[in-house]
Amino acid sequence: MTSVHTPGYERWFTAIPLRYSEEGSFWVRDAGLVALGMRSLGIDAQFVARGEGTGPKDRPLILATLAQMGDAAWWRQWKLEGVALYAWGVPRYTPIARAIKTAGCKLALVLDNDGVVSPRVWASRYLVRQYYVEAEERPRLLAAILAAAKTALAAIPARHAGRVQHLELADAMVLPSPLAKERFCRFLESQGRTDLIKKVHFAPYAVVPEMTWQPGMKRERAIIAVGRWQTVVKNAPLLVAALARALKARPAWRARVLGNGGDIVKRLIAATPGADALAIEVPGAVPHDRLPDFYRKSAIMLTTSFYESFHIASAEALCCGCSVVGDARIPSMPYMAGSVSGTVYSIPTTGNVADALLTEMDSWDSGDRNPDHIGAWWTARLHPDRVAERILSTVREY
Repeated sequence: MTSVHTPGYERWFTAIPLRYSEEGSFWVRDAGLVALGMRSLGIDAQFVARGEGTGPKDRPLILATLAQMGDAAWWRQWKLEGVALYAWGVPRYTPIARAIKTAGCKLALVLDNDGVVSPRVWASRYLVRQYYVEAEERPRLLAAILAAAKTALAAIPARHAGRVQHLELADAMVLPSPLAKERFCRFLESQGRTDLIKKVHFAPYAVVPEMTWQPGMKRERAIIAVGRWQTVVKNAPLLVAALARALKARPAWRARVLGNGGDIVKRLIAATPGADALAIEVPGAVPHDRLPDFYRKSAIMLTTSFYESFHIASAEALCCGCSVVGDARIPSMPYMAGSVSGTVYSIPTTGNVADALLTEMDSWDSGDRNPDHIGAWWTARLHPDRVAERILSTVREY
């Protein structure tokens, strides 16, 4: 990471109201990783999460109860310039945001969403996303009924009054992609709060600095996909169907599918006509620190998710020199596919996804993709120090 001291930002905290666990992913994404990015800029940064006691001494970590997080005196004792709060704009965490402001700190609300927080922004998208949230735990018919009911209720502006009260406390609101930012601005407009739009900014999510390319490293003709394939949202059936179609058309290529739920992927492959001829490996879940090796051997990252707020695995792959293929309705995908680094599809059908894959495969085969360019471009934007600096810059004018 580049070490750059930023005058005027000597002490910042990042915070998330989730219970801390060493087994969690707190230091490879989100608030924990951004705290590390701030420290690399010369800032006295700490990460605050829920818990009791002192936590591990080798981490810049402070554990606090929800009651402490909601107490202005608790924040005031640290003499902070500001806090980047990862609380999703959820009303039940408004006391935390209010306590931070009452303590005299700058407040950046980092919002993990795609901007479609109300049906008034995009009704069909809101409904579809709500359906897949419900379908993770319920039969499809019941999921559809609940999704329709919740979408109808969410279309009432008054239902978002608590969220807006939370957002009013922010010096800056930070969305993870340019499209998500613009969609969120339309949400504020639909709530009659155009006065808050000037506080809305964009900063991508960070990836660990170990995610980087190796200049001149030869790439395999390989597609990689990473996800929790047992979940509905990742859409394993579409993944396998699209891979099968694309690999049959380009037999010199292969694919690797990583992540939990590998047995589901294997069953889908076995049920695919001509499965024996398909070069699809399913290594299953691998430790996070091994992912760079897989990314660097690959050329294309494929995501078939129904929805994502950002998709960190694609961001990691980009930093390692891969290009991406994903759904254009996921707001980060057009952003990630820019700068000659990917292809998006418009509707998630087997044909459309395979078409995008084949386009991207041909771009690599014809020399129109350069992993050194892709890696250099995206590490300059997605490594923790760069993301931390971007978040800090959102509050400088206030």
